[in-house]
Amino acid sequence: MSSDQNSPTQPEERVEPRSSRTVTTLDRMAEPIAKELNECLCVIEVNASTCLRMLAATPPNVEGAHETAGRTIRASNRAAQAVSRLNTLFTENK
Repeated sequence: MSSDQNSPTQPEERVEPRSSRTVTTLDRMAEPIAKELNECLCVIEVNASTCLRMLAATPPNVEGAHETAGRTIRASNRAAQAVSRLNTLFTENK
């Protein structure tokens, strides 16, 4: 054993534990995923309200309501994909 291996002047190499890296990764991913989910939920709410208003009009705007329902479904699918990514992230890091 050489004397410079145990020398206090050499910096120790620190290896971050896997669980700490996992928490850091999850922390970095949580905010953008939450933001995306919140955006999707807001779009769903606005579209549903618009759809109801269009159907309540005299005469009802069925074509517009149909288009709005399609946008609502797309936003819902985006939210489901974000939840799926989040689920995958947590599952892979167990």
